[in-house]
Amino acid sequence: MSIGSKPSTPCFDAGSQYCPCALSELGQCVACSLLRGEQTCDCGWSGVCVYSEYVRNKSAHKSGRPAHSATVLGRWEIAGEGMPGASVALGAELAVPEDIAAWCSLPGSFVLVRPSGSTERWNVPLCVAGTKGRSLTVAVEVAGPKTTALARNLREGSKVTLVGPFWSGIQGHLALRKHGGSRVLAVAKGINQATLVQVAQYVSHRGGTLKALIGPGTLGAVFVLETLEACGASVEILPREKDHNLARIFREITRGHCDLLISAGGDAQHNSLEELLQSLPEPPAFAWSSNLTMTCAEGICGSCLKNGFRGCKSELSAQMPSET
Repeated sequence: MSIGSKPSTPCFDAGSQYCPCALSELGQCVACSLLRGEQTCDCGWSGVCVYSEYVRNKSAHKSGRPAHSATVLGRWEIAGEGMPGASVALGAELAVPEDIAAWCSLPGSFVLVRPSGSTERWNVPLCVAGTKGRSLTVAVEVAGPKTTALARNLREGSKVTLVGPFWSGIQGHLALRKHGGSRVLAVAKGINQATLVQVAQYVSHRGGTLKALIGPGTLGAVFVLETLEACGASVEILPREKDHNLARIFREITRGHCDLLISAGGDAQHNSLEELLQSLPEPPAFAWSSNLTMTCAEGICGSCLKNGFRGCKSELSAQMPSET
């Protein structure tokens, strides 16, 4: 059944073991116009023909990501202790199947984590801030009921339910793949610092350079400094400024010091930096951390829906107006 003509975008899951997904049977595929009931092929090419994969799979979708029981190997405070008014945040190391950890090593990887025994509505999307063997590291800012419940459950030796990996934690991924081996400038704030850890590893592996401008934000702490420097990145801690350090960032960009700008922060930061880039005659490429609401991260529940795009699946090359 056709749901009407709409643009296609590359899908983060295309070509993976999870493609074709349930959206293909429901006429909702983000990448394939044919699977949306349209008459012509107008796909967001992901390097694989999703329609062919669907036919090869006997016109049926593959099973989605299963839930795993993960053991909390350790937890530590990132911020909140002894700092009046600061947000409470913590880091945790989780034991997971080895293949899950391996596929979580890509920049933009995240997992859904919830207290053991709870339903999917308690899922919290958490950026993967590092992997090692059969474990991965996540960071949590305690901001509401779901993160409060999860933080209480993240105790050493306890169990949590984990679903993943997902890869849409960074949008503008095409720009990262194209310029990851060049000069990268990253602007990060608060808990979004966690996004930069695997970015730094990716840039270092590809022979690029990374400079990170980091603001402590509501956490009042910079918790990725040593990790980034160990990857060869240079780090500058930004003070609080009335212009939110836009003048400082503008100077860095206009000096020609970057081919790619990555924004790891809130939507207000993304918008300000995108406007700044639009004012330049030859701006660098742009990528940004996704702040979309997600519950299932499979494009089914609709919580990530923006302007008709399912943000947990769609690989966008520019911010959608409703994300601004």
